[in-house]
Amino acid sequence: MDTHVSRVRRFTGPTGPLIAALMIAVLAACGAGQGGSDDESEAPATATAPTEASSPPEASESEESPVPDETTPYLDPSLGDSSKPGSGSQTTISGTVESGVESGCLVLEHEGTLYGIYGSFDSSIVYAGAEVTLHGKVDRGMMTICQQGTPFVVEDAETAD
Repeated sequence: MDTHVSRVRRFTGPTGPLIAALMIAVLAACGAGQGGSDDESEAPATATAPTEASSPPEASESEESPVPDETTPYLDPSLGDSSKPGSGSQTTISGTVESGVESGCLVLEHEGTLYGIYGSFDSSIVYAGAEVTLHGKVDRGMMTICQQGTPFVVEDAETAD
């Protein structure tokens, strides 16, 4: 014996017609495809019904911005401590160069911070396993493919003594 019961839900209230129109538009968009392939060149057609709720509210010219000026982000470069590595000033770091997690990438740990090594340097001095002293600058905004460490741009490299 089949006990399947069909249920129909009615949308009532002020948003009922809007929900019904959106569901019709979604169903129409689903049925507009050409076999469901992923490389369709046309966007599916959608249908919308105009409603009072979808019209934008009229803005008066005397309205103020909803975001107060105090919440606008501001970065003051003078707030940084220029004595620490990463301030953009000339910095010297020392340690043992290690291979990074990505092929061809080199890293060096100095005073608890891991640095990714970049720039033009002598590869006979800077290589995985070498004890070195590097002079250069930290560039926190640098885009890298190594995905490891704080970028350190080497200007001069020497073996550690």
